[in-house]
Amino acid sequence: MIIKNVLIISDDDKDRLGELNFVAKKFSDNIDAIVFTNKKELEIDVKKAYGINNIPPNSIETILPLASRYDVILTNGTVGAHIGGILTLKLSASCVFGVSEIKYDEFIFSHSAYGDKAVIDYKPEHLPLVLILKEKYFEQLTTNQLMEIEWLECKKDNIEIVKEEKIEKEVELDKAKIVIGGGRGIGSKEGFAILERIAKLFGGVVGASRAAVDNGWISHQYQIGQSGAMLSASLYFAFGISGATQHLSGIKNVKCVVAINKDEEAPIFKRARYNIVADWKDFAMALINELEETNG
Repeated sequence: MIIKNVLIISDDDKDRLGELNFVAKKFSDNIDAIVFTNKKELEIDVKKAYGINNIPPNSIETILPLASRYDVILTNGTVGAHIGGILTLKLSASCVFGVSEIKYDEFIFSHSAYGDKAVIDYKPEHLPLVLILKEKYFEQLTTNQLMEIEWLECKKDNIEIVKEEKIEKEVELDKAKIVIGGGRGIGSKEGFAILERIAKLFGGVVGASRAAVDNGWISHQYQIGQSGAMLSASLYFAFGISGATQHLSGIKNVKCVVAINKDEEAPIFKRARYNIVADWKDFAMALINELEETNG
C-alpha cells in the first residue's frame, strides 16, 4: 500500500517517542505527532508536533479531526491502551495491536501470542490503519532536532484524576544495558547477594525469573518476563535460569545472552549466544575473582 502520511500519538517519554519515530520513518517522511506533555519543545523528527496538556481519554474529540487526515496512526504504551481502540472505531480503521515485528515491504504486522509460543501475522486490506506497538521491540530514532509545539485544546473533561501516586523504582530493568539475572537454581536470598557483587563489578543491575520472585528471594520489581520487565540490554547473564517461555519473552531484545546452568538441556541455551554448563556458584565466584583482578 502507498502510505502518504503518518501520525504519531504518544506521551513525551523519550524512549517511546524514539521507537514510534523509527517505525514512522519506515513508512513515510511526511510525519506529524500529537504528544501528551507539558514541555515546550520535544526531541522528535517530524514536520509538525501538536501538544495536549490533558489525559488521553479526554482528548478523543480533539484528536479525531486531525487523525482522520492520516493513512497510518502509530501509538504505544498507556496512551495506545487508552485511545487505540476508540480511534479505530471512530475512524472505521483497520487495527493491529501488540505489534512486535513489521515486514514493511510486504505490509505484514506480527503479534506474538500465548506467551510468545505463537506469532500471528496480519495484512491489513484498507487504510486508515491504527498500529499499537509493543514497547522495547523496535529500534529508537535519535535526533537532536527540537520541535516547537502547537497546542491543542480539549473541549471538555469527561474524566477527572482523583488521585495520582508516583512509585519510585529502585531499578529500571528496561533501561539497563547490563543485567545479571538469577532463577530458581540460585536457591536462596543469599545467592542473589553474590549476583549483586557481579552486577556492581560490571556496572549493571540484578534481575530475576518469576520462580526466584515467587520464592521470596527478591522483590517483584526485579522480575524479567511477560509479567515483569522487558529487557533491551546489551549483555544479560542468566544464572540458574531454565528459560520458561514467559522469561524468554522478556529477553527477546537482548543483544547477547550468557547462560549458566547445570542442565545442558535447559531451554535458555537455545536463546543464549554463550552456553556454560556448570554450577552457577562456581562460575559466579570465578567470574568475581577475574573481574576484581582485572579492575585492580
